[in-house]
Amino acid sequence: MEKPKKKQVLLFHCVEAEELARKVAAQSDLIQLQSINWRSFDDGFPNLFINNAHDIRGQHVAFLASFSSTTVIFEQLSVIYALPMLFAASFTVVLPFFPTGSFERIEEEGDVATAFTLARMLSNIPISRGGPTSLVIYDIHALQERFYFGDTILPLFETGIPLLKQCLNQLPESDKATTLSIF
Repeated sequence: MEKPKKKQVLLFHCVEAEELARKVAAQSDLIQLQSINWRSFDDGFPNLFINNAHDIRGQHVAFLASFSSTTVIFEQLSVIYALPMLFAASFTVVLPFFPTGSFERIEEEGDVATAFTLARMLSNIPISRGGPTSLVIYDIHALQERFYFGDTILPLFETGIPLLKQCLNQLPESDKATTLSIF
């Protein structure tokens, strides 16, 4: 029985994640780095352009996001909403961290759960030709946030802790360390 061909992926990225996207693309010939023109109009609103948009049709597409500040979330969501509508075969968003996790629950009347709000926004990403968007989030620190997402998105929570532990074990005198605190 012949193995199925591996899928080629078109990898788009935000400005902040460009270096990481280049490193990821360098790891495999199956990942093609793509570009977006990230500009602004005079009033400060995003003026965005997805280069080679016609080439997306029928392709597997991924977007490497970074929601490091509220100023970049809107422009990235604009692109994230646009990419699957270009008739992508599938669409995956990779988010290295979920930024609003420090306020994920309402403890008293008037609290606004910003994590829930962002999850609702991500849950409304248009479906691609292949179905719901896959959302890969690294190092999410509150697993209950899985339930903030709707049924129209497939969230997958990953962690970088095993990789961190592996790197720490390679340090000199790592055998003498007994605890590790990460804040």
